[in-house]
Amino acid sequence: MTDFKRRDIEDTIWSVLTSFALEEEEEKCDKTRYFLVNKGGAFISGGVENMARAEVVCACIEAAFACNLEDFKVKISDEAIFNLLVLCGFENILILDGDIKNGFCLYSDETVFARGNFEKEKTTANIDIYALLKICKNEGGNISKSLVYAECGAEGAAYDICYNLRVNGCIIEMYTKDGDIKSAEEYAKKEGHSALVRCFADGTVEIKDLVKDEITKTTVSEFLGYYEDENGCDCHDHEHHDCDCGHHQ
Repeated sequence: MTDFKRRDIEDTIWSVLTSFALEEEEEKCDKTRYFLVNKGGAFISGGVENMARAEVVCACIEAAFACNLEDFKVKISDEAIFNLLVLCGFENILILDGDIKNGFCLYSDETVFARGNFEKEKTTANIDIYALLKICKNEGGNISKSLVYAECGAEGAAYDICYNLRVNGCIIEMYTKDGDIKSAEEYAKKEGHSALVRCFADGTVEIKDLVKDEITKTTVSEFLGYYEDENGCDCHDHEHHDCDCGHHQ
């Protein structure tokens, strides 16, 4: 995994935190929901409510998943936040540990790559990019990343695609620079992305394999695994999905 560089993790973490609707901090401010990613790590700040604190922990967990880290655990001190994270589906990696004083830590083997504190005024967390990079290298494996580009009016669909790909272990970057699809493709090739996902306002998607130079056309619904029946339900799974369509009863 010699081509997996620090910037890959920085870009991935930036993309994950953006999907949580956190605001990037450029200067010191009084915002309670923001993040800052730099060459040393990622700093995240949130509110003091249990849900806000759980969201900060979720952001750290999703960033680890998106960076292709599989073997890690989360120790957390607060039972209420622990229960909220269980509802998010993280029960297999959680450990309720009273020795963690008013906060949490994420670790793999003996290396801690993220820590957080539940303070009276705010919730804070730090992801150590160098530690995370070291763990990812030790785990080995082939890393590939993709770039998602949104045409005008397709930003919502693009963010939805980014989120769904990341939670499934893919390393995704959202193209936020100026320029058209040609500029995005040049950027993707320069940064070593293996695919370019182009989203259109009408719900169609073009996936270009930058290695094979092949384009696959589909829709957002098909790409994300949804389908729509004659009654207008677009569930993933009628057996388990919680909706009002009546088909999962």
